Amino acid sequence: MTTLILMGIGAALMYFFDPDSGRPRRVRLRDRCTSATKKFQGPVRTPAPDLSNRTSGVIPETPPEAWDDQPPMKF
Repeated sequence: MTTLILMGIGAALMYFFDPDSGRPRRVRLRDRCTSATKKFQGPVRTPAPDLSNRTSGVIPETPPEAWDDQPPMKF
């Protein structure tokens, strides 16, 4: 099993470091990784400001009876 894994790693290294066409392959791989990273970062970062704005609006609207003898913290 280890031999197969090492052979696969060796083949991948030969594929990407080929003197004739390895550079375009590496550039294509880099571009795909960059694109995938941007696609996954967008949905993660977008809701954070929205959630922050919503919670800052909900806290002042909460009636005093909902707080257990503690006033709400000021942000």
